[in-house]
Amino acid sequence: MHQTEVVPAPEGGVRRERAPAIWIFIAMDCTSFGVLFLVFMYERMGQVALFDEASHLLNAPLGFFNACVLITSSWLVAWANIVGREGRFDEARRLMLAGMAVASIFLIVKVIEYYMKLSVGITVKTNAFFLFYYALTGVHLMHYLGGMVILAILAQGPSPYLPAAEAKASYLRWLEGGSLYWHMVDLLWIFIFSILYLIGAR
Repeated sequence: MHQTEVVPAPEGGVRRERAPAIWIFIAMDCTSFGVLFLVFMYERMGQVALFDEASHLLNAPLGFFNACVLITSSWLVAWANIVGREGRFDEARRLMLAGMAVASIFLIVKVIEYYMKLSVGITVKTNAFFLFYYALTGVHLMHYLGGMVILAILAQGPSPYLPAAEAKASYLRWLEGGSLYWHMVDLLWIFIFSILYLIGAR
């Protein structure tokens, strides 16, 4: 039977258990996105002029701004993970809330960007490029929303319904897994931004 690895606690901190399941999920999810990226590049090679022209209709500064937003949010979440391992749960909660506040800007910008496209009649039916644009950014948005729910749960701190030691250990597992998931959301957007907004840009 598989044994969960137990990681010794740092001095003054709390011991946590490392669960490998999140790594399996991330690997599978990144593989799925990788397939989508490859299909996009394959289609692009057959319609270079169309894809280049369509990419110029995207707002690269907005895409870059959103990348900076998610990177900043990921930094706050990583910081929360560090202080959480040291047993500073109140500080970890505040950092999670800060990470959520920053990340909420991403959704606002994305809604504005979608509105800008739809208001001039650019939809999934416009051409192959925008089919991929809405598919990739839409699936990523679902991951983003799921991540925001996870951050909201983590911002509550250790469960008050469990014994203290068990609650802290469980919280640290979720804190580590949730942080890794959020970093994946950030990384995926960087790839999406690169292939949609930058390739073909002049």
